[in-house]
Amino acid sequence: MTTVGGQDSGFSEASAALGAIREENTWIRQQIDAGGLSMKPDAADQAAKVYEEKARKVDALIDAAERLQQVPGLGDYPSGRQLAEKFGQKAKNGSTGAADLLGQFADELRRKAGLFQEAKKKYQATDEQISGDLGRGIQQ
Repeated sequence: MTTVGGQDSGFSEASAALGAIREENTWIRQQIDAGGLSMKPDAADQAAKVYEEKARKVDALIDAAERLQQVPGLGDYPSGRQLAEKFGQKAKNGSTGAADLLGQFADELRRKAGLFQEAKKKYQATDEQISGDLGRGIQQ
């Protein structure tokens, strides 16, 4: 991997992609809040299920990335210790390490699943409102 400004370009690209996902989730939130997005219950449940499953898969990747912090077998020589330390830094380094970026990604996947559930509730509330309005109209 090449470095950009001291950070691996693969990780900076992942960070940028994570930002795009956050923006998309924020846009979905705005659409729900403004009443511009609702989803049929079955579709919302299926979409939420997909994102929850993806989040669980990312959780497994986080565990694997965190295990990279302890790299045995590189020897007790200065070069081996330095290499093991570099693996550890890439695995978990504040908000730019692999495990941390994956954790943020899993959070956004779960957020999106929750947004779909909220869009379902919006659909159900609108459906109930329309049914109630129609019922009152028929009674008059």
